[in-house]
Amino acid sequence: MNKLLISLCLLCLSLSSCKTDVDLLAPYKEVMVIYGVLDPTDSVQYIRINKAFLGEGNAYTFAQVADSFQYADVLDVKLERYKNNNFAGAINLERFEGPPLKDGIFATAPNYLYRTTGLDSIYQDSEYKLVVTNTQTGNVATSKTVIVSKVGSITNPASFQTAVDFADPDNQFIAKFTRGNNAKYYDLNMRFNYYETEIANPSNTQIKSVFFRVNGVEYLSNNSLEIAVPYSAFYSSLKRTIPVDPLVTRTARSVDLIWVGGAEELYTYYQVNRPPTGINQSIPQYTNIDGGIGIFSSKYSDAMNNKLLSSRSLDSLSNGAITKDLGFQ
Repeated sequence: MNKLLISLCLLCLSLSSCKTDVDLLAPYKEVMVIYGVLDPTDSVQYIRINKAFLGEGNAYTFAQVADSFQYADVLDVKLERYKNNNFAGAINLERFEGPPLKDGIFATAPNYLYRTTGLDSIYQDSEYKLVVTNTQTGNVATSKTVIVSKVGSITNPASFQTAVDFADPDNQFIAKFTRGNNAKYYDLNMRFNYYETEIANPSNTQIKSVFFRVNGVEYLSNNSLEIAVPYSAFYSSLKRTIPVDPLVTRTARSVDLIWVGGAEELYTYYQVNRPPTGINQSIPQYTNIDGGIGIFSSKYSDAMNNKLLSSRSLDSLSNGAITKDLGFQ
């Protein structure tokens, strides 16, 4: 399950409904809180739908009662597909109980979500409209998004290039690629794969991985995009995500480069909800849901897997000041 789906929706709920004490109550008005990000690379799409709540007393107390923000089984949820502005079919989503939420402001269970069945694809050449209807009240919330397409091409590292070099502080590695249709921004993530062997029992060797974000870039006008991977960023990310353990030795295996392109609505949502840095600490609210609040958008993930590290990179991993305590050989 996409952790971002849960965290952004909880942000929506907290911005829309949580006040510690409410003295004056307006008449209740149903407000759907919706979060969904379509990804054509996923076999199943997930949509989270909750309701804002209002009541006398402490809102944190209400938040610990699931019925305060969870809908009963009264919602009709569908994705309508449009190609060249023509209706091309609809996908009905099913309600199911997902894994419990992490402990926090809101009740952890039940955690109801809506999903496709895995039999329907999300097409990159189409636009999708989310339609949520409360069959009891008749209230309807809708939103549209275009679908982000696959990265056009990746020119660095080249597909034939077996090893990548992150070890030169003066000539940092630069990932170069061309934008896919409808992508407003890209994040470059990495998955570092390695072997970990127990010193006291060398036959006990495990394959492990750590995942981290490197950097991002906004699309402005040029389809050719670049994301730099500074020496310190790569090795500091490994230092931050791999614990020091004197009982094991480690051997680098490979690195996977993962590009995630997001549509304009998702980019705007990220920008608006970044932690404030000035005197004004309030966060403005952004939504693209008609008849509700939240975000409905799309993203696309591309990967280049199993790239080896250059000999210089391996030496920096084993002996460099940042990662020498991690036990890589």
